[in-house]
Amino acid sequence: MKLTGTILANAFALTTVIVWVICSAFIFLLPGLSMTITSWWVHGLDLSPLGTFKLDLINFLLGGITLTLAFWGIGYIFGWSWEKVSKK
Repeated sequence: MKLTGTILANAFALTTVIVWVICSAFIFLLPGLSMTITSWWVHGLDLSPLGTFKLDLINFLLGGITLTLAFWGIGYIFGWSWEKVSKK
């Protein structure tokens, strides 16, 4: 199978959906631990002034849709770039 921009974009989008659902479930079930891990990922930044996670259905859907679209675009551009630089 030839790697194309569309194939790579679809793989990026599917991966994003899977990770988004797992991450959202983790935040829903363990919000305190999620905030601690997020703080670790931003070099110990105190995130308490930002408040707590507000994960409701609208935030889950809109965040997931926009993130998936963004990563589909990134995958497509990456695939297009790969095709351009790999041609002999």
